[in-house]
Amino acid sequence: MKESMPEALPRKRDNRLDLARGFMLLIIFIAHVPNNLWADFIPARFGFSSGAEIFVFVSGITSGIAFGRSFIKKGFYEGTRRILKRIVQLYAAHIGLIFTLGLGVLALDQFNGNTILTQRYGLEFLSAQPFAALSAYAALRYVPAFFDILPMYVILLALVPAAITLARISPWLVLVLSGFVWQLVPVLGLQLSGHPLSDASWYFNPFAWQFLFFIGFGFGIGWLKAPERKNAVLFPAAILVLLVSIPLTGWPFFQVFDEFFVTLNAIIYPPEAITILHYTRLVHFLALAYVCYSLVDPKAAWLEHPRIQPLYAIGRNSFPSFLAGVVLSLLGGIAIDHYGTSWTVAHGVNFLGMALLLAFALGMDRFFKSKSNRVPSQLPAQPKPSAVTQNRSEAVSLT
Repeated sequence: MKESMPEALPRKRDNRLDLARGFMLLIIFIAHVPNNLWADFIPARFGFSSGAEIFVFVSGITSGIAFGRSFIKKGFYEGTRRILKRIVQLYAAHIGLIFTLGLGVLALDQFNGNTILTQRYGLEFLSAQPFAALSAYAALRYVPAFFDILPMYVILLALVPAAITLARISPWLVLVLSGFVWQLVPVLGLQLSGHPLSDASWYFNPFAWQFLFFIGFGFGIGWLKAPERKNAVLFPAAILVLLVSIPLTGWPFFQVFDEFFVTLNAIIYPPEAITILHYTRLVHFLALAYVCYSLVDPKAAWLEHPRIQPLYAIGRNSFPSFLAGVVLSLLGGIAIDHYGTSWTVAHGVNFLGMALLLAFALGMDRFFKSKSNRVPSQLPAQPKPSAVTQNRSEAVSLT
């Protein structure tokens, strides 16, 4: 077999990736706070795609950069070892969530004498049959609402060694096969069970979402070349896709024509669109990603502005920040349940939640920076700052 993978990858990751991940995690926090008035103004309300596409695509890119380098420079076994290590970390966090967030929800409902939170998070099975539910959860056969991102990402990472093997024949074989599987999902009903006692399936079907992941992975590892910024044909076409998508997703301004747009939306956008990564979502996201890529110059001065640095901190520490955001969204929902759904409460919950998330990420930055600077006495010198930054970024990111 002829090795067709690139021999080298750029050492410095584009800092716009950390910015995108930081922005995405703030969106996910806002979207996950129940009855949140701010959720009417997140990007998903102005187009088909949402923060989930940002998460999967950027995770694919950073996985290609971080793990692709290991496969190329250190070989298949070392690359696979690093993938397995990350999978173990993600799986441990997945288990930890059910014992913190899940059991915490049940305890709060028990204390309040109701089942509001249990129903909101789809934890009735855990409440009724805790041992059976925990066993199924550990086997990834019970995936309740708000607990579905990490299992999907575990599956996506597990596919990477197979993709690397196929890429030795041709990287395009990986992308073509990935796209073919994506197309088979609605035709054959490919899906994983999300509940052992019902026909419920995973909200994010990994057989479908792997296509977007591997598109991102292809850019990260070097299989795909980044398109020309502001291409004379591609850029206006992407802008047109974004503009046309706005009325089709129910933006309030177009409610005058509600019947027409609702009918058209029902024709082109099925109820299971998120689960199967419907082509409307994929096309919209790729158009959005290209427009952002074209408009945000990597050398732009505002990217270095001190006020933007906290977003970078969230992006660099996306794994722990994601977990913190899940807990904060639960607390935010409880606050809204207690104090009401007014704009005053919404502003307070969202500003406080985002401030705490930013503070947490900055604290993680300090922790890992101090940890990286601890050098054993037998070493003659500290590593270069760039290497420290690179190692810390890879150690704490979702990839």
